[in-house]
Amino acid sequence: MPSSAQHAAHVVPMLLNASDGSIQLGNLPTLISPTLSLEEARIAFVTLMHGERDVGTGYHWLSLHRLSLGGAPAGISLCFHGQQLDMVTMGVSLPGATLEDGWPTQAAIDVEVAFMKRTLSAALGRKLAGGHARFDWGEAWARFDPKGFMASSGICYRPRR
Repeated sequence: MPSSAQHAAHVVPMLLNASDGSIQLGNLPTLISPTLSLEEARIAFVTLMHGERDVGTGYHWLSLHRLSLGGAPAGISLCFHGQQLDMVTMGVSLPGATLEDGWPTQAAIDVEVAFMKRTLSAALGRKLAGGHARFDWGEAWARFDPKGFMASSGICYRPRR
């Protein structure tokens, strides 16, 4: 089993750019932005890929792991509609999160939502009032999803109307 120092060396930090909503993964040269295609993402992030899913409706998801956001272990899913990047969903694993039968409790979800609000607000320079903030390039959100009973956060590159 790798030591925590070895494990930390394999974690790639995520840096968000408030001016265009792009995401830099460590020192990797390819940015996650609306101009990123599905094929480019497959090649650029092959070492971070954790899964891929074509839902059969024109939407295709690539999941990346071994990331960090705000100092917490993180994972993201890139949602493409055709070849166009539509949104990036994000999740973190906070230490001490309470689980019940393997699922996060409401308290753990609330802590994750608060963490993501703080982290996204700090990174993007705008408070997520009501759980979301709009930008010229799109929208960021962090809120409780009652249907999925989970924390939901990320960036959408097409502003929702």
